[in-house]
Amino acid sequence: MIASILQQLKVEFKIYLRQPFYLLFSLVMPVASFLFFGSLYSSQDYGAADFFSMYIPGFCMLVLFSTSVFNVGNQVISDKEKGIYNRILTTPISLTRFIGVILSKAFMLAFLGFVLILLVAHFSFSIPIGLDRLGFVAMYTLFILYSLSLGVGIAFLVNKLNTYSIAMMTAFFPMFMLSDASIPLMSLPEWAQKAAQFNPLYHANLILRTFWASNMREMYGANIWKSYVVLGLLLSVLYILVIYKWKKGKISLKQKSDSKGQLPLSNASEVI
Repeated sequence: MIASILQQLKVEFKIYLRQPFYLLFSLVMPVASFLFFGSLYSSQDYGAADFFSMYIPGFCMLVLFSTSVFNVGNQVISDKEKGIYNRILTTPISLTRFIGVILSKAFMLAFLGFVLILLVAHFSFSIPIGLDRLGFVAMYTLFILYSLSLGVGIAFLVNKLNTYSIAMMTAFFPMFMLSDASIPLMSLPEWAQKAAQFNPLYHANLILRTFWASNMREMYGANIWKSYVVLGLLLSVLYILVIYKWKKGKISLKQKSDSKGQLPLSNASEVI
């Protein structure tokens, strides 16, 4: 079983490397952006905070979005459209295990992007990376799992790859702009600052900052609970919708099965 899991993981990485767009979006772009903005603004400070305390967590968070939400959702929906899960259901392979390998690949890529940013910060900008960053690493790891949950949940609700891609690409630009990860939020109009309160990337950014530096905890400490609440509510609402669709799909399939005497194989994965 372990050998088959490793074989699937190997295949997953081969497929990933054959798609330069995913590689560019999830690993190259965040690291290149970090180098660019770091070179331009590393000497600036933002009140009680230096540039890197503000922006290292932000760029790590962008890696999370691209590798864990966008790419995972994109792959799961694409597999659904191609009927891959229908075929898996006719084999001894567990569908849960099959999707678990996809999530494992995404986890590794997200962590790799995270490590690359830390290495760039250390070797290009002399940012110390020591044991005092263990809390930040642990929180980032939890956020990877959170982001993977978002990606799978969204993929469950959406059936068409084009719909998903258009929606995510359309949403990413305003979410990126209002995340405080590249452009300081305080430099934007008041309406944009208010809109950021509904942006999960912004709240993830704030939480990661508090684990990066102690002065960030002092800056956001009194109100950081709001960010945890927003992210918790987002995941809760998403999975309420997932459960609703799951139950609705099972009822629909049962009705088809009762009317036809058996469940058509082509419909067997409609509840996924």
